[in-house]
Amino acid sequence: MAGLCFSQSGITVTEKIKLVILPAKVATGWDMDEVDFLLGILEEQALELGRFQLFPRTDIQQIMKERNLSELGVTEALEIGKLGGSKYALLLTLTELSSSWNILSLTHSAVARYTIRLYNIENGSLLASKSLESRGASLESAQKAIGEALKATALDIWYELRRFFRLEAYVKSVSGSVVKLAGLDPKLAKKGYVFQIETHTGDVGYVKVVGYDRTDNTVVTQFMYGHRPSEYDIATEYEMMPYKVSLNIGMFSNFFGIGLSAWGAGEQAPLPVYFHLGTFMGNLYGLTPVFLNLGGNINFITIDRINGSFTLGGSFIALIDLSMFEIYEYLFGVFGGLLITYEFNPKSGVYGSLGYAQYLDATGPSGLLIQIGMYF
Repeated sequence: MAGLCFSQSGITVTEKIKLVILPAKVATGWDMDEVDFLLGILEEQALELGRFQLFPRTDIQQIMKERNLSELGVTEALEIGKLGGSKYALLLTLTELSSSWNILSLTHSAVARYTIRLYNIENGSLLASKSLESRGASLESAQKAIGEALKATALDIWYELRRFFRLEAYVKSVSGSVVKLAGLDPKLAKKGYVFQIETHTGDVGYVKVVGYDRTDNTVVTQFMYGHRPSEYDIATEYEMMPYKVSLNIGMFSNFFGIGLSAWGAGEQAPLPVYFHLGTFMGNLYGLTPVFLNLGGNINFITIDRINGSFTLGGSFIALIDLSMFEIYEYLFGVFGGLLITYEFNPKSGVYGSLGYAQYLDATGPSGLLIQIGMYF
């Protein structure tokens, strides 16, 4: 039997658990191909986490066919889960799927809304529920916009599964900055995962997974910051999205501006990406400038709560006539800089950056780029 329990913060997991994923009510706008596609995304994200044994969908489809069921209520879903020996069931309730033509951006837009509910199969109790929404766009067709909206659900589903099913362990040993965790299948704790440890005094510290030790079957972590743990303190997974997102203000080439930035958070981030979208408080050639910096973010130093990284990539400015909603000109260039962050916790903090952008057009607003902001 899997080692787990349920608390207000979710189910704590120490080894793989049996889970069944099922479709519930299908609302107007959906067809079964779209339902199957979304169920496939849900299963893919569950398998990627590596902490579940899934009831095969082919077996589920066979049972539904034998019972002449096209959709499932809670009672039928729990019964199917029992047949497969699962302890928990995730029900996907699809509520809306629609598309429209956006006259401003000249694209097809789509929105998908759905709910995932977690049930205890043994007693039928509802343990958790989350309503989600995703959007997509396509220049080609409404159907492709719908596909993009469905694909956009993957990251949200991955995050909610981690929130529903948190890994838990205990501190086996502490040696300098190395903290070993036991009581957990080491293969479930991927490199880069962060654990929050509550000490015997009620204080909190954070550690990051760097590997595992085959000799004693423990998870090897590096102490990050906070209060240092002691043996037998409980460590709980601190789930995070793979990117940090910030709101910021700044100054560029004598222009004041506001913007939105995002960069890889270091936990299973596919690529160390840096993204910054913003606008200037003023006019350039009588037009409103909107700029985009897109490139990489490479960490070079970490000291306690302070991190330093280099950013480098391409920079683009669109000059827009807001009265006509028309783009008159594009400016292209490159940017580079230094990004310094201070973490309140692994999810949030403040940051400042200093960089330089150079545009290929000699009349472009090349110069220093200064930003300060808060990320979450």
